[in-house]
Amino acid sequence: MHTTRRQFIRRTLGGGAAAFVAHHLRGACTQAAEVPPSAPSEAGGRPNILFILPDQQRYDALGVVNSAARTPNLDRLASEGVRFDLAYVAQALCTPSRGAIFSGLYPHTNGLQDNVYNVPDALADPKYKLSVTWPRLLQQAGYKTGYIGKWHLGEKSPGCFDEWLGYNSLKPHWVGKRQESEYRSDVETDQAIDFIKRHAGKPFALCVGYYPPHTPYDPPKKYEEIYKGSALKPPAYWGAVTAIDACVGRLLKGLDGAGQRGRTLVVFTADHGDHFGRLPGGANKQNGYDEAARVPLILRLPGVFEGGTVRTDLVSLVDIMPTILELAGVKAPQALQGMSLVARAGGGPKPRSAVVIENHEVGPEKNRPVTSRTVRTDRYKLILRDSLPVRGQLLRELYDCKADPREQTNIYGPQQADLIVRLLDEFDAWAQKTGDAVGLALSKECRANLKAPADPAVGHKVTAEGKLPGPPAGASRHLGVSFDLPEKQIVSARRR
Repeated sequence: MHTTRRQFIRRTLGGGAAAFVAHHLRGACTQAAEVPPSAPSEAGGRPNILFILPDQQRYDALGVVNSAARTPNLDRLASEGVRFDLAYVAQALCTPSRGAIFSGLYPHTNGLQDNVYNVPDALADPKYKLSVTWPRLLQQAGYKTGYIGKWHLGEKSPGCFDEWLGYNSLKPHWVGKRQESEYRSDVETDQAIDFIKRHAGKPFALCVGYYPPHTPYDPPKKYEEIYKGSALKPPAYWGAVTAIDACVGRLLKGLDGAGQRGRTLVVFTADHGDHFGRLPGGANKQNGYDEAARVPLILRLPGVFEGGTVRTDLVSLVDIMPTILELAGVKAPQALQGMSLVARAGGGPKPRSAVVIENHEVGPEKNRPVTSRTVRTDRYKLILRDSLPVRGQLLRELYDCKADPREQTNIYGPQQADLIVRLLDEFDAWAQKTGDAVGLALSKECRANLKAPADPAVGHKVTAEGKLPGPPAGASRHLGVSFDLPEKQIVSARRR
């Protein structure tokens, strides 16, 4: 029997908190959060929020997905909560992805489509539509808010965090000398545990932004050593994944020690993945392939989400903001482009038939990015570009994600015209709803291409086997197998 969102909230949160959340589901706000007089006490139904955001962690950098990855703490978190297996970023690049996560708006809507450096505060910049974020709304609703770690939305505190220990980007992973000083993520974990202890007993919202496993891959040697001889390459990346897992384990233990486990929503995700420089688009991200655009997403709130649940809904990270606001009982702005995951986590229907990833891929000419859009349905993925990116030989690609989950065989061509048109219809509906004029132009060009497949300018070249040009013989494009990159390439990718 189908469970409605209201029924799910009332059953799982209990009477007082359910009434609080239900109250906020009626109507919407445009700027400030409102807390009704009938809200339960701080010790009652409003959950704390612990939002954990590593940088560049692939979807398969979880032991529950990839048995070769050592992530016992994240695996336990997944066993105690709900894991969304098909979660995609709005854009596979640090700043745009983070802007979408915190604003609930796609990058083409909020205007933030590239990384920011030497910008004081992107949230306050009038060029962007980022003034309303879920941390700000929670702060206005009485939550004690804090941010620790990599932020990449400006050099200064944005003001929506009562306690700020963040930085924009580019700090070394080590506080001092590499391998001889404190690992920065360990220090940030200590700071986070201290925040939790000091604010136990009142609603808090704490964001912890770990920089690893982003380049340069240089975790403590004990974690890198775990992957010596492993099929997972490079071992330093996977060692960084395991180092972050250890930090997450300490955070969860800190919650337990403060008596906050049962009343804290824990959200774990990443701003994008890493393809280790083997795919078109960018140094190690900036495309719509799963290695770059698909990320882990785990939610745990005891008594609300059933442990060990795995959902195969198509999720965009713009869904995080409405999800957090719903559970916190704060009205969501009407302009949000995501949808709450609360009812879906409880067994509700899958309301989204497709998810879209937008990107500015790196082109062969400096300062001339390649615009691309990727539409993913339950089974298929269609990639559209306006020109060829670095390492790319294809303007358009089509994959059967059921038969070809590693996206090895491009099946784009006139023989798939009916399918491609259906996917374009899905994409156009999204683009029209979100106001993506650039995406609609790409769709129009693709439709025209289907009518003239012999045009030498269409750019959808494939090999004789119909495959994308891939890595050298003996190397796999997926699951991190045989991905050896020269260290200088890894380091040079760091600024992105």
